[in-house]
Amino acid sequence: MAIRVSHREVDRRPGILAVGGLTNSGTAGIIPTNSIGVYDMKLSTRGDYAARVIMEMAAAGEGPRAISVTDLAKRTGITPKYLEQIMSRLRAAHVVRSRRGVHGGYALARGPREVTVGEVIRLMDGPLAPSPCASRSAHAPCPSYRCPTEADCVLRGLWLDVRDAISGVLDNTTFGELAERQRRSQSQGRAMYHI
Repeated sequence: MAIRVSHREVDRRPGILAVGGLTNSGTAGIIPTNSIGVYDMKLSTRGDYAARVIMEMAAAGEGPRAISVTDLAKRTGITPKYLEQIMSRLRAAHVVRSRRGVHGGYALARGPREVTVGEVIRLMDGPLAPSPCASRSAHAPCPSYRCPTEADCVLRGLWLDVRDAISGVLDNTTFGELAERQRRSQSQGRAMYHI
């Protein structure tokens, strides 16, 4: 169920953190939360699988060739049904494109050096900040019983540093770079065994 809220309103029901203004369509952004209504800064299975799928596509090289869901499922170990859910979200965000037919499947919508790990993780898991008060995309002040003012909160400064460090790595790492690292690693590994 999608919830509409303004930029200032936040719905903190367990299981959902809905913050307005997160999507281009004007609907509320829905962010998974834990049992007490606070989102967890943790890589979910969905985020991990999405990164693995994009990595597989980047490693396959640039070009118009689409990879079928069956092939992607075999390469990544993700069930085809779950993979389709992930690909649907990636397609809606224009990270991948789909092609129907005999040679159908999915391909990157942009070059692998144009897709960052941060973009994919945020798409699947929401903000990278460890606390809503440190989030740029889903900022929500802490409850007053926990933190009277953000300006005086020492922990918020720490959470901002953590967010910036994580964002700095993920937003500056592309799947093209990772694919190149993988190719180098594999070629070095093979060279060791061919004495």
